[in-house]
Amino acid sequence: MSYAALGQSLREARRSQGVTQAGLAAKSGTSRVTIARLETGRDRDVRLGTITAVCRGLGLEMTLAVRGAADAPLTRLERERERSRRIDLRRRHAALAVRLLELPRSKARGLVKRAQGVVDRWQSDRTCSHHYIKRWHSRLEGGVAAAARALVEDGDWTDALLQNSPWAFALDPAAP
Repeated sequence: MSYAALGQSLREARRSQGVTQAGLAAKSGTSRVTIARLETGRDRDVRLGTITAVCRGLGLEMTLAVRGAADAPLTRLERERERSRRIDLRRRHAALAVRLLELPRSKARGLVKRAQGVVDRWQSDRTCSHHYIKRWHSRLEGGVAAAARALVEDGDWTDALLQNSPWAFALDPAAP
C-alpha cells in the first residue's frame, strides 16, 4: 500500500466517524500535524507505532496481505462463471446433437442446411474469422450424423467454436 493510499484510508475512516484531526490526535496520543501529514501521504518516515496508535484511535486494525490478494476471490469467481458458461454451451450443443439424431431425417437435414447457411453468410459478409468458417464448414459438410458428432467432440477449438456457433437458432435457451 502506498503512503498516499494509507493516508486516504485513514482520512476516510476519520471523516466517516465524524472525528476531527485534533480529536484523533488526542485519542491516539499523536499531534494534529502528524495526523495531517499521514493523511496527505507527505510523511514517508512514520514509525509503525505511530500508525498503529492512529489506527487504534479510529478503531481500526492493521493487517498484512499479499499484494493483489484481495482481488483473488473475485478473480476465482469470474473464472468459475466463465467455466460454468462454457459447460452450459457444451450442454446446450450436446442436447442439440441428440435432437438432430432423433428428428425425422428431412427435418434434421434442414437444420444442418440452415447452419451451413449461417456459416456461408459469415463468409460472404466477412463477419467471422476464416478460422471459424473453415472449421464449421468441415463439421457441417458430412451430413446429420457428422454434424451431431461435431457438436459433442472435444478438441482444442471446441469452446471457441461453441461460443461462435451457427446453431444459435436451434439451441435451447440458456439456463437462468
